[in-house]
Amino acid sequence: MVMIIAGFPCIGKTTMSKNYKDVFDLSSTKFHYLINCNSIDEKLKGHENELTINPNWPQNYIEELLTISNDYSIIFIFARDYILEELNRLKIDYVVAVPEDNLKQEYVLRAKSRGNNDDFIKGFEARYDKWRNMMISQPVKKIYLKSGEFIDSALKRLKLYGG
Repeated sequence: MVMIIAGFPCIGKTTMSKNYKDVFDLSSTKFHYLINCNSIDEKLKGHENELTINPNWPQNYIEELLTISNDYSIIFIFARDYILEELNRLKIDYVVAVPEDNLKQEYVLRAKSRGNNDDFIKGFEARYDKWRNMMISQPVKKIYLKSGEFIDSALKRLKLYGG
């Protein structure tokens, strides 16, 4: 059975999906915007105002999630309120993965170190607390990442995934 994880930015979703064949990072960019590329670079994030929104968004994203849900042990998803509300409405089980309290500066540094542009970093820093609080308010199980910890080690620590 698949574990769907709504993961906070910079927790290591993409890295984990590259390291384990049964883990998939369902990036939202190619569903959210009308673009012609299969690989989404972190440098693109923060330039969304230059892209055209896909008229099928977010239904196309939810449909893809349901289509691939039997193909993986873990699927990481885009953690926005309207996506999570739709999962709640459809009664699709998921968990939320967020940093523990007081780790904002650590996560801003993670965004910088992975190559996100200044626009993304400024927006991320400005919305960090609101986004984290929204995720914590979801009526689902939470995974809290400790300082210096990434999602793969948090899942192993909690015995939710063995790799």
